[in-house]
Amino acid sequence: MLDFLVGNDALSAIVAFVLVLIPAVLIHELGHFLAAKSVGITILEFGIGMPPRMVKLFTLGGTDYTLNWLPLGGFVRPLGEDIVAQKGSDATEQDRMEAEQRGFEKTMSVNEAKPLPRIWFFSAGAIANFILAFIMFVIIALMGVPEVTGGLVSVESLTANSPLAASGLQQGDIIESINGERFASDDELIERLYALNGQEVTLGIVRGESQEAISLTFTPEFTGAPAVNNTYPLVLAVAENSPAANAGLQDGDIVLRFNGEELTGITSLQTLTREHLDQEVTLSVLRNYAEELDITLTPRANPPQGEGAMGINIGEAGLEQNLGWVYLQGEKRELVSQTLGGAISYSFSRIGGVVNEIASIPGRIINQTADPNSLRLTSPLGISQAGAVFLQESIEQNQPGIILEFMALISLALGLTNLLPIPALDGGRILFVLIELVRGRPIAPEREGIVHLVGLALLLSLMVVVLLNDIANPLTDLLR
Repeated sequence: MLDFLVGNDALSAIVAFVLVLIPAVLIHELGHFLAAKSVGITILEFGIGMPPRMVKLFTLGGTDYTLNWLPLGGFVRPLGEDIVAQKGSDATEQDRMEAEQRGFEKTMSVNEAKPLPRIWFFSAGAIANFILAFIMFVIIALMGVPEVTGGLVSVESLTANSPLAASGLQQGDIIESINGERFASDDELIERLYALNGQEVTLGIVRGESQEAISLTFTPEFTGAPAVNNTYPLVLAVAENSPAANAGLQDGDIVLRFNGEELTGITSLQTLTREHLDQEVTLSVLRNYAEELDITLTPRANPPQGEGAMGINIGEAGLEQNLGWVYLQGEKRELVSQTLGGAISYSFSRIGGVVNEIASIPGRIINQTADPNSLRLTSPLGISQAGAVFLQESIEQNQPGIILEFMALISLALGLTNLLPIPALDGGRILFVLIELVRGRPIAPEREGIVHLVGLALLLSLMVVVLLNDIANPLTDLLR
């Protein structure tokens, strides 16, 4: 139904803005509104969008419900407050007169509420965002979360006389099942093939871009037993002018031995390489499943960023001589619907993981281990750009959970951001209440208002810079 959005980033960003940001902000303000009602704080206006006002929709219980021109969520305006901070005493009294004219029998400004009710009011928006995220994660889990349901084996190459090649198996095929049953790993698949030697076997495979499932039925005939070690590093790419390129290492080479020591996977090659930096080493490689070569090179102690000591990108390949193939192991993941209890547990776990990830950012910055892209500040435009990517993926894969996950993450981020102790944010307002509790008396509303206005000005200035960056460097380019 929404296929027209696929490939249209601009329109997808607009739709994502409506789906993601507007509900998250409205829920945030609804949290403030309900909290105010619960403690008796008078709310004069609940606005959809940000001023200037377009039209007053209606008045209910003395509160004006308005529609405003800027489509940036919404706001609540308590008695004695503007959108950012407290008003002075004169302006508060004018609001009180207006509230009484609307029929409020008892009025209360935010500043007149006791400290704990004020903290509840200021924090309720973030709490509403957390509740929204929790509910959305539960819905996602009920719809289905990705789980490993079996192994996959991708065929990298086959010898001409391989019994698998004779069956019709081709390079690029992905094996999903044997005799209609899933297998947990490549080792299990190979063991079952050996166990069925001389018997008819049916392999379920996926071939080509169409991802069409087909079956190959054949009778394997080979001698010998499965190899004890059949996992080796596979060269996926070679950087130009690197030691590997200069020595003649090629894509598709399988690294069997390092200075005569047999390798058992990626980790063994990485460990031995670190132990022999700036030393000449010999790699024994298998090329095209036909010839074994010895290649001499010197791993660099200080390689260019992203290249590594040898200048190769490696994967982990399986090599089975009797079957005559090289393959990569993978996992079959499918959406599995959770029970209600499992969905609730998943939601708690997912929120905990996100909060823990955010809390670890300062430490990663100090240790210089943080990915710069993960620290990029994002404007509403950038969020919409990212939302466009996830929305299109959700449509292409027919998985609503993808865009719902993004919506939940943005709601969490909005709640956590607003709790930061920064002037003009809810966390900044809470900080002033805590200072009042320590001092035993409040800070003058006029002084607090100035602090919040300065904070707002700085935040808006930062937002302009971030917005310009999102225009110059769209997140759609980063995520694809």
